[in-house]
Amino acid sequence: MKKSILLISAILLLITTITSCASKEKPPRERDENFVADIGPYSIGEFHIYTAYGISKPKISDFKATFYPRSNYIYFQTKIGIDNVEFCLSYNERKSLVQAKDQYLELYKTKKIKNEKPTKKNAFSKGNVYINWGTLGPSHSAYAPYYTNIEYILDNKPYFRILCEQAKELDDSGNSSPRVKIYISPKQWEEICEMCEQAKLEARADEIIAQANEFDTDYGFDEESDEVEQIDQGDDEPELF
Repeated sequence: MKKSILLISAILLLITTITSCASKEKPPRERDENFVADIGPYSIGEFHIYTAYGISKPKISDFKATFYPRSNYIYFQTKIGIDNVEFCLSYNERKSLVQAKDQYLELYKTKKIKNEKPTKKNAFSKGNVYINWGTLGPSHSAYAPYYTNIEYILDNKPYFRILCEQAKELDDSGNSSPRVKIYISPKQWEEICEMCEQAKLEARADEIIAQANEFDTDYGFDEESDEVEQIDQGDDEPELF
């Protein structure tokens, strides 16, 4: 008898707990540096810049930028050499690059850029970028170290350079990410920064949410009406014929 009572009590407690949890709505997550909105990714634009694969000469690559609101990452997709590559930049990595860009532009505007070999010692910034790559499509992943500085290319013009070093794949398969150089001019930086401005990304996310929440009230659905027919809740059986 006691065992039956304990079993019934345990079942009632479990039901009460489940019901209580189900009845509580999860509060919406607040926006921070790792989250903007609970919506899917969307395209934010394209740009065309010079890149170099390994020790090859710079060639034009076409980049597509996609914003991921759930993680506040921007994915930059392109094809470099034989690989399809995605450079995935977090909010903090983007801020670091903007600070390095500002140093570059200040030197460029004041004509104080030295024509010296770019090395880690004269780098503006250093960091790690999450990179996906693969011949047919991004199928490998790694955290690749990078550093930024200036390199004179194309008619001896001082370009902002991002050098992504090789890095071992995360699953220890033995594969390594491609060694890639990315070159950005002052004008291109202006266009990229406008495209990737955080305030603009958040505003677009808000627009998407607002559009999803739109509800046509032209028919007065939310308005009270005395003309709504009241359904009889009597106990009579419904007439089938």
